[in-house]
Amino acid sequence: MIRFIFLSVAFQASWCAHAFVSDPRRVIRRAEPKSITRTLMANDHEQDPDRSSGTSVHRRGWMAGVARAAAILPASVPLSPQRAAADAPEPYTVLMEVQIDPRTTGEIEIEVFPEWAPLASERFRELIEARFFDDSRFFRVIPNYVAQFGIASDPALNKEWMFCERSCRALVDEPRLQSNRAGTLSFASSGKNSRQTQIFINLVDNSGLPNFLDSQGFVPFARVTKGFDTVVKKLNSEYGLKESISGGLTGSVNQGKAAYYGKEYLDTVFPNLSAIKWVRII
Repeated sequence: MIRFIFLSVAFQASWCAHAFVSDPRRVIRRAEPKSITRTLMANDHEQDPDRSSGTSVHRRGWMAGVARAAAILPASVPLSPQRAAADAPEPYTVLMEVQIDPRTTGEIEIEVFPEWAPLASERFRELIEARFFDDSRFFRVIPNYVAQFGIASDPALNKEWMFCERSCRALVDEPRLQSNRAGTLSFASSGKNSRQTQIFINLVDNSGLPNFLDSQGFVPFARVTKGFDTVVKKLNSEYGLKESISGGLTGSVNQGKAAYYGKEYLDTVFPNLSAIKWVRII
């Protein structure tokens, strides 16, 4: 009898996993998400009032738990960080043209080092080639801390890359080989295996006191080689901070609305944000 129960449970678990892989719609029901992956120290907890929650799972007892576990696996990353590091390509250079303010433009040159973080470096390349960053905004600039970007101006791109419209595009974590010193770039995250599109430039040495980004697991993959003082440090920071309900300081831009409505929301509510005109690999 005990063996029969065990075989029955194993069969049901196997069926559930197969159903998710072969046809996700048999296990999960997709809906528009309320908010995007939060960044660094999540900058707000507001959600779009007109949207339902992200992924809802049919209630099938304990089997629903199996489906949820499968649903959060980052299926888009086939290689482990160790394997990717061994196969890491040569460094490459990126040029970013920035509209600092209505009358001032400048260029930021970035050197990307796949050996530092091969998965992050490859994701950055993919996003550049998809024109994800073109006409986007530095939506969170906090002096003496970070300048953050990585929400597309086109909501369709955000749906594809951030809301897992086609498949979950979160990266698995990889070991940190460099420190979050001034001028380095790291992907933002909201927890384990959650890096997607948002990136921040460290404006100061954030490796230790008072921000401790190294110990929090943020992994640098590139560094600014030109334009740090003339462009990065001059980015508009007027929307960088506000007082939260709890009394702490947080970012002003509602990232969920920025991702869902795109450029329309940002230009209407935060018209003075510094903008990324385009990003190219050179």
